[in-house]
Amino acid sequence: MSDATPAPQPPAPAPPSFGELLELSAVALVNAPGVFARLAARPAPGKGAAFLLALTWGALFFALNALHAVLSNLLPAVEPWKVAAVVALGFGIWTALFLLAAAFFYGLGRVLGSEGDFARALLAVAVMLACAPVQGLCNWFPLAWVLPAVLAGWIAACGLQALFKANAWAARSACAALVAGVLGAQYAARVLIERSAAAVSLAKSALEAGQNADQLALNIQNLQQPDPAPGAPSGLDLLRGPAGEPAQAPGGPPPPQQVALAAADMNKNVLAMLDSLAPMLENPLITRGMKPQQKADFAELQKLIAEMRTQMAAGAPMTQQEHQRRMAKIQGLAVRLMSSSMTLGPAPGAAK
Repeated sequence: MSDATPAPQPPAPAPPSFGELLELSAVALVNAPGVFARLAARPAPGKGAAFLLALTWGALFFALNALHAVLSNLLPAVEPWKVAAVVALGFGIWTALFLLAAAFFYGLGRVLGSEGDFARALLAVAVMLACAPVQGLCNWFPLAWVLPAVLAGWIAACGLQALFKANAWAARSACAALVAGVLGAQYAARVLIERSAAAVSLAKSALEAGQNADQLALNIQNLQQPDPAPGAPSGLDLLRGPAGEPAQAPGGPPPPQQVALAAADMNKNVLAMLDSLAPMLENPLITRGMKPQQKADFAELQKLIAEMRTQMAAGAPMTQQEHQRRMAKIQGLAVRLMSSSMTLGPAPGAAK
């Protein structure tokens, strides 16, 4: 009786290749439990494969943001070596954040689970970074800004359960708390950036309006000055008619209709400038999170501009001194609001 030939042993599972990791991390955006179940059944890939996967998703993230900046004319023309330096710095920061996230994930996995090592933590975080290009796509879809953080939290919870054998509810609760913190920080940063941009735009428009209005007032003042000696050029030459028409006597005041037309033109231009400020003054982002003194300054600014608009729209007369006093006050309030907006963060209730 011959001995039975032993059945051949199935080959040991091999670690996933980089191509498989890239495919699986993309699939994790829609089926994270299935992806991590497959990864848990195979040996962890080398640390180099996890690094390469993280850098690949980082490159796509930077490329999408650069494309958005180019299409939106936000990227200034810079020298190639500066671009290379910024890219190198960006990848350095990306790598450092990747390692910090992996260390945090490993610590969380050891607290909540019973298995897993640092190589598994690197793998899980590299898979999570597939959410980074989704964040880049949110430049074109700003209302979806919460999606990447929620996706990353879901993938992290699945990774903790599959790779570290963590309790499902504990993993989900911890990741939900982390996602809530990230979303709160993102919202506060967005509010601060939008408020600062709106305040800078408001102050810039107010300063430009004041400068242009002062120039118009200077033109009116020049019209009211006497003419120079006969034969010398005058600022009224542009307002005079053809040579055949009678000119005013040297040294006399300009015709009343010229002064009235110039004053009406000044009022029209200043009114247009004030009208251009209206959309910014009605923007709710400016007052969101303001302190009481800031709100008082903003209310006074709105009142001054509304009074000037009403007076000019009605054609009511305004002396040059009164005009300059109001414009100086408007400019001062706008600059003060801009300064306080740039130095103060949003109030505690701004991120609710």
